Amino acid sequence: MVLAAKVFVMNPSLSLNDIAYRLKGHRLMEREEVSGREIEVGSRIADLKIEGDVLSGTFEENFVISTTYDDEVFRVPLTVRTRFEFHALEEATFLVVVAKKARANRIANQLSSLLSTEKGFVQEAWIPSDTLREFFEARMDTVRVVFFDEVRLPNVDKLSLYGSQLARTDLYREYLKLGRVWYVVFEPEDGVVIGLTRNCVVTFFSKLSTEDALEFIRERVFPLIEIPIF
Repeated sequence: MVLAAKVFVMNPSLSLNDIAYRLKGHRLMEREEVSGREIEVGSRIADLKIEGDVLSGTFEENFVISTTYDDEVFRVPLTVRTRFEFHALEEATFLVVVAKKARANRIANQLSSLLSTEKGFVQEAWIPSDTLREFFEARMDTVRVVFFDEVRLPNVDKLSLYGSQLARTDLYREYLKLGRVWYVVFEPEDGVVIGLTRNCVVTFFSKLSTEDALEFIRERVFPLIEIPIF
């Protein structure tokens, strides 16, 4: 099963204890009746825990979804729990949300609004194009997919290359002249295949535990991120 996460960066003015204090007890719930039973829908934060320079927690969302069986529509309650971590570094605090991009963005925005009224308190993390290239070109023989954006061709937004022989193609070098690398799938370590975008969406195609994935992000992805001026 593919595991995805997205990294964000925030002003380091809040300590982990401050963050935990502002998030603790968050609960935005309302009651709704489903099939004759009253349930709670909404969101809450649970399992907050500080260990060293990491604050971890769970963002729980409770929905009611509609599903169809034999042409009959049923309303079914659903709970989705998403792991998040704040990592306190000297120059910035990183937030990692273990979810695909859309959910990660939504949760990051909600966490940001709980932490501060300042717009942009939690921001997307970014990897400079040249830094991303240095990262994957060190193991160019393992690259399988490269997407380019900001393409300087009329009516062309993105270019892509696929294949196990990208290191040996003149086309890759030609595309570098026309655009910037946006997304790459490669093997940064033996047995670990990832997809990585410049805005720090990390997709693990190898079978990895959540703990190992978070450790990889901390050790290999954080150093690539450009720290904004707060």
